[in-house]
Amino acid sequence: MRTRNLLLRVITALLISQAFYYAADSLAVRKWNSSESLIVRVISAGPETVIPSEGEDSYEMLERDTVLQVLSGNEADKQLNVKTVRLSGSGLDVVPGNRYLLVWDIFADGKVQYSIADAFRVPSVAGIVMLVCAMLMALTGWRGFFALLGLGASVCVLVFTMIPLTVRGWDTVWLAVASVLIIATVTVLCVVKHARYRIVALMGSLGGVMGGFLCGAVMVYMWELSGLAGEGSALLAATLPFLNMRGILLASVLIGSIGAVLDVAISITASMSEFVDYDEDIPLDRLLLAGLNVGTEVLGSMINTLILAYMGSSLPMAVLICSAGVEFSGILNDPYIAQEIVQSLAGTLGLLFTIPASAFAFVMAESVRRGQ
Repeated sequence: MRTRNLLLRVITALLISQAFYYAADSLAVRKWNSSESLIVRVISAGPETVIPSEGEDSYEMLERDTVLQVLSGNEADKQLNVKTVRLSGSGLDVVPGNRYLLVWDIFADGKVQYSIADAFRVPSVAGIVMLVCAMLMALTGWRGFFALLGLGASVCVLVFTMIPLTVRGWDTVWLAVASVLIIATVTVLCVVKHARYRIVALMGSLGGVMGGFLCGAVMVYMWELSGLAGEGSALLAATLPFLNMRGILLASVLIGSIGAVLDVAISITASMSEFVDYDEDIPLDRLLLAGLNVGTEVLGSMINTLILAYMGSSLPMAVLICSAGVEFSGILNDPYIAQEIVQSLAGTLGLLFTIPASAFAFVMAESVRRGQ
């Protein structure tokens, strides 16, 4: 019976994701109103030929005859026979039958140059995201639902509150502090099973992330980091010159570490609550030792996860720096590498602070409950 119910849940998840795919596809095509691009389907694409260059320093351009069916905009269902161009060694290798985004440039003499900018991936992205969410709920039930609820709240806080207010000129660090507080509170309420221990997980996570943030702030000011070395930072500073880029860096330290810190705090809280459920009279000193031991065991894998996450996100830049033949001392002195070190070390120290903060908070809460 249990196996059949699980199978039905999985099938339902697949059907929901498929329906979501088609719904997202239809909505995106109908609502795509960009004046700079069209959604098109490639009917046929001829062989590419090299466009004769006009100078020695010009880049090699390729063009091909392409037949396209327009899917969006006022010219939907219209067929285009155009030459699409791209820079040699870049761009997409179009496949007939697939959908892409068509862009164009109009020159002073009235000539129009078309190019395939990117693949149209909105429905597949939406469908796969829904598939993962539906499978999570199918396999974990209400616990998975509440976990997704916490994730959705976190994304909403960052995307619809913190980032827009940052663009309007609000102080980024205080916005990050408020966002972390909201994210931690919502996540704890959604994930921690025992209501009486939710405050424990919240205090442990906030203590850990604030401790790591303070250490990160000290490193930022000691190393005189401006926050301009990160990917896109210079462009952001040029676009919105009123922003405090050092504040953006400090905010990224807070936001980047809260996930791992919450994981450790909730793991310690859940483990210690299981000990209490098993033996309500367990001595508090033994309970504290058990919490610290659990935290130490979790710490190793979480530090590895945190460091690898930062390294993975900055891998292209790290490869670029190493390919330039920079010496090891030069790598350590590079501001981009220094910023990554700040985020990694601040997150690691946040995890270290989280373990005793969560364990001691749990023991204090249990002591109050026992009236000791």
